[in-house]
Amino acid sequence: MAYTRGNLAVKEQQKPAKRTYPGYREKTMVVTRRTYLPIKEKLLYLLTIVVCVMVASLIIWQNANIYGLNKEYQKTERMIKTSKTEISQLTLQKQQLEVGIRDKAIQMGYIEPTDQQVINVERSKISSKTDETAGESDTAKK
Repeated sequence: MAYTRGNLAVKEQQKPAKRTYPGYREKTMVVTRRTYLPIKEKLLYLLTIVVCVMVASLIIWQNANIYGLNKEYQKTERMIKTSKTEISQLTLQKQQLEVGIRDKAIQMGYIEPTDQQVINVERSKISSKTDETAGESDTAKK
């Protein structure tokens, strides 16, 4: 009785029987054939891939366009913000100048008029069109 890997319930193998035909040898040959895809199916796959690539590139192009628009929007917003701060600074400066103009004029030697006299200033002639429009407006005022 054989002892195989700790198992005593193993049946002993019999020796193979002798062959009656010593020259005969059984040959087995495995033939594998590759199955190729038909041309129509290949074209269908290729068309599917091309369509997927086109859709993906369209989506990427749109996202890039949106990104550019957002960037320009933020740039414009920054320019508006800086312009608003500059305008507020200039209006403050204008108010300060308006307040100090009378004191500056007195320091320079100008005096305030005592009575409210009207000062007439003649317009200089620039072109014939302005003369016609100015003449019409002067006659309309009188």
